Amino acid sequence: MKIAIVCGHFISNMGYIEVHLANALHQLNHNIAVFTTSTIPAYVGSLTTINDKNIPFKIERFQADFMLGQMVKSKKLLPKLNEFNPELVICIGVGKLFPQPIYEQKNPAYKIVTLLGDNEETYAKTYGFKKLKNKLIQIILKKKVYELAIEKSTVLFPYTPSTNDIITQFINPRLINQLHQKSVEISLGFDEYMFFFNEEERISKRKELSLPDDELLIITATRVVPEKNLEKIIDIIDECNQNNISVTYLIIGFHDDNHGENLKNYIQQKAFSTKIKTLPFMKAKEVRKYYNAADISIFTRAAISIFEALATGLYLFLPQQNNVKHILNEKNGSYFNELTTEDIHKIKTSVTKNREERITLAKKFNYQNLAKKILLHSEV
Repeated sequence: MKIAIVCGHFISNMGYIEVHLANALHQLNHNIAVFTTSTIPAYVGSLTTINDKNIPFKIERFQADFMLGQMVKSKKLLPKLNEFNPELVICIGVGKLFPQPIYEQKNPAYKIVTLLGDNEETYAKTYGFKKLKNKLIQIILKKKVYELAIEKSTVLFPYTPSTNDIITQFINPRLINQLHQKSVEISLGFDEYMFFFNEEERISKRKELSLPDDELLIITATRVVPEKNLEKIIDIIDECNQNNISVTYLIIGFHDDNHGENLKNYIQQKAFSTKIKTLPFMKAKEVRKYYNAADISIFTRAAISIFEALATGLYLFLPQQNNVKHILNEKNGSYFNELTTEDIHKIKTSVTKNREERITLAKKFNYQNLAKKILLHSEV
């Protein structure tokens, strides 16, 4: 089947949903073409560059004719898309405005479906005047595109449990029923060929880290930015060690900026600073090795890396938030409002057990399974 994926940004070496979905559909033997821009979004900053080498499917990149924050538009999108003549178009990132021309067509020759990822964190990064300004931009520019997406899409695929509640706050009330009727909830996920458990990697990496067999290793792999509030986790790790609960904590995702340096300085002030290790942003293959070495993973906010950690069988601590409430049960992790040393102490003796069971539970988040679900509900 000829399938087009349309998204404002596509960074092939980053683990975002559009990249994994394109790969999964290609692995399922579909003819995939990605239509996107040649810009790098500000939220990945200097972490990466565009590199489309060794990509096994077609990528059409255009210069953006309009850019404002994450919003991008290109006049070349529609002619190039129609030239490809797809049977199915999957639009991702409605708020970036990029798919707007697709929705504005009259009687397109293909089915259109849309993935929606808005959640309670999407519009929670700014305050005061900036928050008001962003809200106005959202109403003026984004509202129309979301409403078009709801009306013109055959199916809508929200990928967090809080997505539709957020969208209903700014669309025309007459479209709320249609939003819910067309929605089939999916999720973010992981690439099973990249994230899996490997005992040899565990032994090798723990030896490299000079970790005794009985030492608990906790990991957080994420972009190290202020919103993640990693200081709170650092405080807990230090407190654990002060209370004779021996724990090593590894943070992966630093890049060369002021916040990263400030966080490293914060760590150095701790009594057990040597038990907290920091590493830069790195490729997925290397992150997996550290996941395999670890026993627990902690996240303070929703992140794609949550699913990658699950795939290696880690026990997870996640925040008590609607956008991640579909991920865990009592067998593969716990939710927290305020994580404590007691939480770490309680789970320490059992986390190395049932790893295979946790991996089995995570399989529903495999991107190939998610891709199949999208195709099934798209009726193609």
